Amino acid sequence: MLNYKNDSLLLNKETANDLIRNKNTDFIFIDKEKKILNLFSAFVKKDDFIKKDELCQPLQKTIYVKITQKLLNKIKNRFKDKKEIIIILEKYTDRRIVTKEGVNRWFNTRIIPFILLRILSKDNEEFAEFIKEIDYITDFLNKSKFYCPKTLDELLTPKIFYLCGCSVGDGHIDKTGKRWVLVDGSSNKERLLQSHKFVVNLSNLLENLGMKSSIKLKKTKCILTANNKPFCRFLNFFFGLPYGKKKEVVLRKPIILNQSKKDLEKYFWRGCFDTDGSVNKDGTIDLCSSDNNLLTECESYLENIGIKTKKNNILITINIQELKKFTQIGFAHQRKQKEFLKILRRGLKQEKMNIRDSEKVDTNLSRIHDLIRIDGNYRIRIHRRNLKKSDIDEEGIRKIIKEMFGYDLKETRKLLYFKSKKVYEYLNKRLKSESYWKPINTQEEAQLLEEWNEVWN
Repeated sequence: MLNYKNDSLLLNKETANDLIRNKNTDFIFIDKEKKILNLFSAFVKKDDFIKKDELCQPLQKTIYVKITQKLLNKIKNRFKDKKEIIIILEKYTDRRIVTKEGVNRWFNTRIIPFILLRILSKDNEEFAEFIKEIDYITDFLNKSKFYCPKTLDELLTPKIFYLCGCSVGDGHIDKTGKRWVLVDGSSNKERLLQSHKFVVNLSNLLENLGMKSSIKLKKTKCILTANNKPFCRFLNFFFGLPYGKKKEVVLRKPIILNQSKKDLEKYFWRGCFDTDGSVNKDGTIDLCSSDNNLLTECESYLENIGIKTKKNNILITINIQELKKFTQIGFAHQRKQKEFLKILRRGLKQEKMNIRDSEKVDTNLSRIHDLIRIDGNYRIRIHRRNLKKSDIDEEGIRKIIKEMFGYDLKETRKLLYFKSKKVYEYLNKRLKSESYWKPINTQEEAQLLEEWNEVWN
């Protein structure tokens, strides 16, 4: 007889990230062919039945579901005698916990314990069909509602992954796993108003999932709170967001992203940059995090879409030369949008040297071409600020110039240089000066805003 002690679907702290990394992908689905998600393992846990070697009150700890009338009729027709349901439930929980009146109350409201669907179904295939007949997920008092995705296609959407990114950034689940909180703010009044609009937009996203939330305004903060245990379990299982302090675990992007053929990852990172990112006056963009693994995963994604970055233990920096490429991710936060667009409208006067299409160059020149600048007076110069952003240091560039052209570099506080008509002509033939990126126009700006604000619409 199936009970909580031998139920293979019952997990404790494992998340979808853990399962996929351990090649248990099939466990994510109740019905793999139809891509119906394994919501039972996401929302019902071993701790609901026994914790620290003590029996719990499972019908208070575990999750409830509101089912359709169609499914309720099916259950009633199969189990004419409510005593049979009570016996099955008591054998599963190993406790005497319900009466006929309790079963009647469930049937009258169509809100029943999720474990009841598990033990009344004949097999996983039927259980998958039962899951499709769930209206929403709630707690045992029906205080909270959560309209959870039931299939993989419903889960793999831009809005959910954006919300997940915001959660990984400034979101937080309390250690009891019942409350989700996100904080955004500023000491500047105008910026605080923009933070408030951002939090209101997030609140509307939660409302689309059937959840109630509240917003508290403090002097420098906007605090968004959702008291919703099912939502917290959803974030924990499918996206690996921990209960309690995030500093105590390794943060990762949701590996379930790999199940999608679309580029949904950009929405996840947009959420991260909207919360933990910043647009600086010098035209750089930063993502700050105390989790080095998360920064490494971000760095890898940015490199895959052609954006060079600079990383240390707490920060990823995107330089102004790469700024326009970042429009692929962008911002949905009103304040950061405004700051980003201001720089994009301004454009970048600085130019770079690229290899002419018709020319083949040696390995050394291909390494340093983007560091070199040539002037009309036959001066070849390398700016120290560009060297700082490169993997070549000052000693390395001096050595390369000496090997290639036989010149020792002179120096000023800001640059290294030498003069040579012969080298100037050699470089001028092989390299061309190009703008890093041009200012955006009104039409481009409107298109970018439409793409970035997609998560709100």
